[in-house]
Amino acid sequence: MANKIKEEKTPFDVALDYLEKCARSEKEVKDKLYKKGYSKQQVEDTLSKLKEYRFIDDTEYVKQFLFFYKNKYGKKQLELKLTAVKGVDRKLVGEILDEQLSDDEELLKAVAFAKKYISQKKLDTSKESKAKLANWLYSKGFEWDIINRAISEVGDDFLPPDDEV
Repeated sequence: MANKIKEEKTPFDVALDYLEKCARSEKEVKDKLYKKGYSKQQVEDTLSKLKEYRFIDDTEYVKQFLFFYKNKYGKKQLELKLTAVKGVDRKLVGEILDEQLSDDEELLKAVAFAKKYISQKKLDTSKESKAKLANWLYSKGFEWDIINRAISEVGDDFLPPDDEV
C-alpha cells in the first residue's frame, strides 16, 4: 500500500480558501485562522501578507458591504452589522458611512420604508400606529430625527382612523 502524505495547509492557504467564497473583514479572517489553531505569529504574518497582496482591506470591504446593503438598512443598523458582527473598526465605518450616506438619502430611504410598511400593515393616523411605525423604523436602523421627519412626510399615506370611516 502506498502511503499518501497529507500536506497540511498553510495559514495563508486556509485564508485564501476562506476569502475565495466572498469578501471578508480582517477580523473574520483572523478569527477563522485562530479557530483552525494557528499561532498568533502565524496569524499576524498571514494577515500582513494578505494585506500586502490586497486580499483583505477593511476600507474596501465596508464600501462593498454598503453597495449591497445600504438600501436594506438604516445607518445605525449598517454600523452595528459592520462593527459588532464583522469586526470592522468603528471609526473607519463611521467615516465611510458619513461619506457615502447623506441625511437626505437616509430620509428618502426611511420615507420609502415607511410608505411600504403603512400600506402593508394598513396603519391609520392614530398615535399607536405612528408609534408602531416609528419603532419599526428604529429597528431597521434609522435615527430618531430621520424617523420623525419621515413620519411627518408620509402623513397623507396613513388611513383615516376607524371612527372617521
